[in-house]
Amino acid sequence: MKTPFSLLISLYHKEKPSYLREALDSVFKQTILPQEIVLVKDGPLTAELDAILDEYNTRYPIFKFVVNETNLGLGRALAKGILACENEFVFRMDTDDIIPAERFEKEIDALNKGYDIVSCWSLLFEDNINNVIAVKTRPEHHDDIVKLAHKRSPICHPGCAFRKSSVIKAGNYRHNLLYEDYDLWVRMIMSGSKFYNIQEVLCYVRTSMDLAKRRGGLRYARNEIRNFFRFRKMGFYTTKDVICNSITHSFVRIVPSSLRHKILRWAWNHKSH
Repeated sequence: MKTPFSLLISLYHKEKPSYLREALDSVFKQTILPQEIVLVKDGPLTAELDAILDEYNTRYPIFKFVVNETNLGLGRALAKGILACENEFVFRMDTDDIIPAERFEKEIDALNKGYDIVSCWSLLFEDNINNVIAVKTRPEHHDDIVKLAHKRSPICHPGCAFRKSSVIKAGNYRHNLLYEDYDLWVRMIMSGSKFYNIQEVLCYVRTSMDLAKRRGGLRYARNEIRNFFRFRKMGFYTTKDVICNSITHSFVRIVPSSLRHKILRWAWNHKSH
């Protein structure tokens, strides 16, 4: 019998219904299915999104809904979702991404080898899955993953699975604008969690020019630098890490979004390791 696991998803009102359908369809085409899907409704949804959830819950009655009266943001929403998960193994997924049929099975097998968090490579696409922008590779073994974590997030967040107890031990998700995942990975490393990346694409991540816009501007740059100093205070970053990352990351954040999109696209293809 396969190990029971939960799937954790957060949804808010701006998600496109067609993207949600594609994401859920890919879940129910998996070779093994979760025992529960913990879906956090992060604030009121549109009638169309609610109708889709009702439809899928009728067809597949494994949903557990966590309802936030107002939009709390991804970090707080996922923190509540983690606490609602009944199983030790928890998978993450975003509501606009697509996953290949063997993702759950392959990551469960890896978790059962003793790792605390497992992820994968990701394929980035625009509009439809045939319009491939990049394949983002990541190092396989723990020491190399930690080394990359001194530069940037070393884990594909929507393609990861982890032990609930390890996430709780590290302090769970917390509110951290656009840094919810990286912040958690650093704290998990510091608390002794063991990481592993499967060396194949197990997550198709939707991207766009809008994403490049969201990853820029002074607000984003200031938040990044605050996190770099926070990681230094925690004892994870060195002073050199703070200086080098502040310079390189800030440059990308302040250039025009069209140029940022080209830089990010190049980086996704060439700088993952």
